[in-house]
Amino acid sequence: MRSTTISRAVATVATLLFGSVSATFNANANSNVAMYWGQGSNQIPLLQLCQNPSVDVVILGFVNSFPTFIGDYPGDNFANACGDAVYSRPGGAATGLHSSCPSIGPAITSCQQIYGKKVLLSIGGSYPTDYTLATTALAQYFAEFLWGAFGPEGPSAPQSWIDAGSPRPFGSAVVDGFDFDIESYQASPPFADYQSRGYGDMINHFKNNLFPTAAGSYYISGAPQCIVPDSHLDAAIQTSHFDFLFVQFYNTPQCSARAGYNGLSTTTTAFTFDQWVSRVQSNSANPSVKIYLGLPAGTAGAPGDTASYLNVTEANALISTYLKKYPSTFGGVMLWEATVSYNNQICCKDYSTWIKQIVTAASGNSYFDSSCPAASAALCAPSSTSTSSATPT
Repeated sequence: MRSTTISRAVATVATLLFGSVSATFNANANSNVAMYWGQGSNQIPLLQLCQNPSVDVVILGFVNSFPTFIGDYPGDNFANACGDAVYSRPGGAATGLHSSCPSIGPAITSCQQIYGKKVLLSIGGSYPTDYTLATTALAQYFAEFLWGAFGPEGPSAPQSWIDAGSPRPFGSAVVDGFDFDIESYQASPPFADYQSRGYGDMINHFKNNLFPTAAGSYYISGAPQCIVPDSHLDAAIQTSHFDFLFVQFYNTPQCSARAGYNGLSTTTTAFTFDQWVSRVQSNSANPSVKIYLGLPAGTAGAPGDTASYLNVTEANALISTYLKKYPSTFGGVMLWEATVSYNNQICCKDYSTWIKQIVTAASGNSYFDSSCPAASAALCAPSSTSTSSATPT
């Protein structure tokens, strides 16, 4: 445990280097920015993301392989942040769970204690897509494994987990909850409801049985596609408590952010933010769940649907419209993903910085200034084609 004196000293240094330390996270705000990290090409270090004052929620992706029987281990992929070493199950069988990710644990702790952010661990993802939870017992076991491996150590977690030397991939670091980015697909389904089975059971076990054993607040989020209802998470949304929904308004052109922006100038729109609000208010276990508008942070964030990327002017128009339309339901903006955002420099500011300014202004706390001073523009050349159409007007 870090002493108070050391913590204050580190915070002071951080303030000098990176600006003021982030304010306490407000889950009820409508101006939060959530950012995925862990899958970027040549991705930036997690600590670098945590030092970005524009980001409020960091989502680590992914635990992308699920246990297939009780006693099995899940697997993960955090790109360049982990070495090749993996844990072995009792008995010696190697698993897909990495045991050497030395920078992640300390970065999580700094993210939370110095920069005031929440850190969620995401399960699922878009590769591979063969993960399932066949039974309630397996879903509850998976929740217990994640809670033991990434939740709080000591009295609030089963002491037997610690005593047995069970996996702690990030050491003593503790995540603030779990995100469900479920995108499973199999050409030959193993059972009829394989895409949705088990997730409500897993979330209810977290919320009702595991989270109450620890001090503090722990969160559940989901990342459904923009089509309503979502084939993977709709059943879980109806039967279990989500705190945030990071709806992906990209990779599905018919309801994407581009459709939303185009719809601002027409009387009808295929954009589904309205339908998401209606769906959760009438068909969810938590009608007060916060809905985030999910955007790619550059064209590289949605290479198969580059049109869904909105430049700063377009993003301002869409975000402002829906935040003001649903001020109590709108939670903020989710961005995919950290390295794409960092590489998308617009007038010397990365994409997430612009988005944070937009949501802050739209929530009534400031004026959004979209100007790009000539001196600044001359210093910063676009880093990739993802910025060429993003210069604000």
